[in-house]
Amino acid sequence: MANSSGSVRPLPSLTDQQPVTTRRKRAWWAREEVFLGYALLLPALLVLGLIVGYPAVSGIWYSFHNKMIGFANPRWVGLQHYSELIQNPAVQLSIWRTAVFAVVSVGIKLVLGLGVALLLNQNFRGRALARGVVLLPWSLPLVVGVLIWSWMYSDLFGVFNYLLIKAGLIRQPLNFLGDRDLAMPSVILVNIWRGFPFFAVNLLAGLQAIPDDLYEAGRVDGANRWQLFRHITLPGLRTVILIVSLLSFIWTANDFTSIWVLTRGGPGTATEIFPIITYKIAFIGLELGRAAAIPVMLLPFFTVLIVLLTRTITQREAES
Repeated sequence: MANSSGSVRPLPSLTDQQPVTTRRKRAWWAREEVFLGYALLLPALLVLGLIVGYPAVSGIWYSFHNKMIGFANPRWVGLQHYSELIQNPAVQLSIWRTAVFAVVSVGIKLVLGLGVALLLNQNFRGRALARGVVLLPWSLPLVVGVLIWSWMYSDLFGVFNYLLIKAGLIRQPLNFLGDRDLAMPSVILVNIWRGFPFFAVNLLAGLQAIPDDLYEAGRVDGANRWQLFRHITLPGLRTVILIVSLLSFIWTANDFTSIWVLTRGGPGTATEIFPIITYKIAFIGLELGRAAAIPVMLLPFFTVLIVLLTRTITQREAES
């Protein structure tokens, strides 16, 4: 349309012609959806706060008080528990044993799980049955599996001593769980048996997600099996390896049940990792406040691991 000066005036767009009331309705509906989303999340957040938040806050509060189980009116002591625990040789050794226990277990589980995943990724007869058998240690109830291992370790009627004596490797039965030099390796072996299926299943899923075209292109270029594994398989599994290793490290470092059922932290303190010493201080020594300071003292370290794990998962979801 031309105006009085002769220039052409542009026609209004459809967006400009849209009623203001429609825009307001859409904005209102968007706010309603956000409100509905938060309302649906509220029950889960309340349950999470009761199960996780309240115990965590209570543990931190108790760590600053001289709280004894069975006695009321805890007394404020500030950082006294932390200063005593940091200088306590038993606590220092328990943290060191926890690190050794977790690092060695996770490292062997990673190598063993990767080998099993590579094997199960091949085409062979009975592969489905083999995958089911690999999951048995992970699916078996923890206490039942640990009790079976305790029987196998027995120096009187255990299967390990029987086989070693029959093979002529030893003359006298070994006390696997009662010898300070054998107790920790025995406990680590149980943890490896229990945890390697978790690595195998997740790494197998990661292997199946790697495109076959990459391997075909590598073979065309003359790459051997080791080169294919190094330049295609490992980079393709890097994120999965990091996620399962971090998760397994956190679970292994907090493993209480298997060690308590097998050795109760013994013989002496040979297998006393920090969950065990925390339990002993809290429920045997009745010093709840002092015991609560141990996990709180290690909280920053595990927080870093959890943040790293969350970022890794988020980056993987963004890449996919």
